Amino acid sequence: MSKGLDKRIQLFNKFSNQLLLLRKHWIINRDLKHERPYLCPICLDEFSDKDLNKSTNKNLLTLEEAPPESLGGSKLALTCKKCNSECGHNIDNHLTEIIRAIDRCYFYKGSKHYGNIDHNGKRISVELTSLGDGIFQAHHRIKQNNPTLLENFIYWIKDKNIGSALNFTQHQPKFESKKVHFALLKVLYLITFAKFGYIFLLDSNYDEIRKQLLNPDKEIFLWKPFINDSSLSKQQGTYYVGTKVSNQYSTFFL
Repeated sequence: MSKGLDKRIQLFNKFSNQLLLLRKHWIINRDLKHERPYLCPICLDEFSDKDLNKSTNKNLLTLEEAPPESLGGSKLALTCKKCNSECGHNIDNHLTEIIRAIDRCYFYKGSKHYGNIDHNGKRISVELTSLGDGIFQAHHRIKQNNPTLLENFIYWIKDKNIGSALNFTQHQPKFESKKVHFALLKVLYLITFAKFGYIFLLDSNYDEIRKQLLNPDKEIFLWKPFINDSSLSKQQGTYYVGTKVSNQYSTFFL
């Protein structure tokens, strides 16, 4: 059994057992058609343990990371392949893009930077790798440059006095601010699901959040995530806003 399948089975059993327990004690009132049910936390479609197998269902249950895997997230829930793919394409990539853009501003050692160098009124496409201590290694791809212009530039660098500093312009990140907020909302939503399961997420108060994640081109849910650096290196969680007291809201961290 592969490590990925083993993790999916583990998560399926965890949440499916909780769902059945809640239904048995009438804490939730929902008709379930499968003996071993699992509800995708984003679309709430019902799946069974058979949907863990790729050969039986094209829209199988997939591992979901929060935050996205490209940002070092943890595999903490299952979502259906359709929701995983659509959210990844429509909102997750915006969060990844802005985080990487922020990191690039600090030129961390080993980080890569893509952009252009101005040379005699022309632009040379370049990939810079930071070696630390203000030293960079440049890599010019022939396919991304005019070969003659690139050859002249390399000759100028090797055999001529460089003179003034080269002007490097990084490529501008492509993201939409509102979709960054929606991606953060998804992260908090999935962490909440991972911690509490269906007892919270089947409440109708979460309907607007689910609609927003599935319709990122519309502003359905006007609340924006409250993000703060809690300086807790070994804990993950979300801030929950409670009752309004005077002009402030009481908050607690889980």
